[in-house]
Amino acid sequence: MRRETRINFWFLVVFVAVSLPGAVILFRKKLDPTAHRLDQPDPVLNRLPYMVPPPAPPGVRWVVPDLTQRWVAELAGPGGPLSAAPPGPQWEPVISGDHVLQVLRADREADSMRLSLLVWDGGIEPRAAAFTVTVDGGGGGGGDAGAKVQSAERVALPHDVRRELVVMGFVRPPEQVVRVDMTCGTLAPGAAHRVELSYHGPPAPLHASVEFPVR
Repeated sequence: MRRETRINFWFLVVFVAVSLPGAVILFRKKLDPTAHRLDQPDPVLNRLPYMVPPPAPPGVRWVVPDLTQRWVAELAGPGGPLSAAPPGPQWEPVISGDHVLQVLRADREADSMRLSLLVWDGGIEPRAAAFTVTVDGGGGGGGDAGAKVQSAERVALPHDVRRELVVMGFVRPPEQVVRVDMTCGTLAPGAAHRVELSYHGPPAPLHASVEFPVR
């Protein structure tokens, strides 16, 4: 093999090795029916799923994706998830300002309330002892000092739900969330109440609070 031929050969080998990963990515994008055309600029995001952590670009709308809403409804069970909107066909999630803590349910029992919370952070450990909760300040002024976590468990997000979130702009949605079930004393209906949840780690502590209605 002549010297020029060897040089050309190794040039082609290096060129293919460098170009192959990009070609694979472009090929996979071409097969994705939800992706925009490659000859078009990236779309400007004017809406994001409601659990995406802030900050967000100015003017963005927080929305509830269809598959995500159905999955949350199945997770909540009979009666569906608690809504921030008045009773009706429109459902709005009850979620904290940092988009970490969502109130899934608020059910009245004989002499207490049972709350189901959804923590949109898959990195925390689902140990009931690692959480503390208070409702309305934890005593006095209508607060409840007897709020207690009953259980905590990881819940995996279905593949199609995660895919929907990615398509809608959530770059790295969690693979799992944590459901926390707790009880507290009775709460007056027709008013807003506040639940605060603290997680003590590992890997890092977390604190979030959210107001929720009691029907």
